[in-house]
Amino acid sequence: MESSLTGNYSVGRRIWRIVYPPLLFIAISVFVMATSIVVVFVSASLSEITGEMAVLDWDTITNEVLLALSKYAMHIQLITGIVSLAVFIPVWIKTSKSNTKYINEDPAAISMKVIGLFAALNILQVVLFTVTDIMQYFPSYEDIIDLLMTDSIVLQILAVGVVAPVIEELVFRGILLSRMNWLPAWLSVLIQGILFGLVHLNLFQGLYAFVAGILLGLVYLKFRSIIIVIIGHMAYNLASILLAEFASEDVAGVVLISSIIVLPACAYMIIKHDKAQPLESDVWALDSEL
Repeated sequence: MESSLTGNYSVGRRIWRIVYPPLLFIAISVFVMATSIVVVFVSASLSEITGEMAVLDWDTITNEVLLALSKYAMHIQLITGIVSLAVFIPVWIKTSKSNTKYINEDPAAISMKVIGLFAALNILQVVLFTVTDIMQYFPSYEDIIDLLMTDSIVLQILAVGVVAPVIEELVFRGILLSRMNWLPAWLSVLIQGILFGLVHLNLFQGLYAFVAGILLGLVYLKFRSIIIVIIGHMAYNLASILLAEFASEDVAGVVLISSIIVLPACAYMIIKHDKAQPLESDVWALDSEL
């Protein structure tokens, strides 16, 4: 029997309720970027007007805009995350109030296994990319990484390691999966993984984001805890940041071997761990119409 919380939505309406959160997520990113461009452009234009040149040098202004956007790329990403949180937290709260409540045995132990799984996954992924030199075929992705990694480690941790995982998990695991209770679980995980890859707007990043999104979706379905998947996502993002900042050739081998051991071990322990137990009936629940 269909949950009364689903409402009498048509198939088209149900599909729209799945599609619009990622579209809104992208729209917020575009809006923040466009606003940043306007602010930098106006600032550069005013500087040019008040300078020695009486005529605007558009080439100079354009270069200043591009340099400023490059310099503040991580700041823009952080602002995008904060704005997205302000928009989506109320949606997630409304969703979570209607969802079936679950409880996990020993959530601290689960969190440690999830941290190990996703940190090791990211490290092995970075090593694979480096060894195969596959990123040379995706120059746009290399440019993005170069921009993001030039900022301070504190800003990288805050924007990429903390804010991004929180907002992305709220949207893709916390909201989307709850709205797909009318689909088979495997299809729900697949769809949210595809959408998670697409919103990264970069082919190469989207491919490995798709894989990470599938794993995060499976972990969420097993443990039904947004906190656990946020922690896993944080571990995934922070691993690459900390590896690039602190790892040296002396410890690279140790880190690699450790990851090769930790990844399958944590995956096995997660699979064997008891799944979350519902405090109510074991059914999906959708939020009421927003």
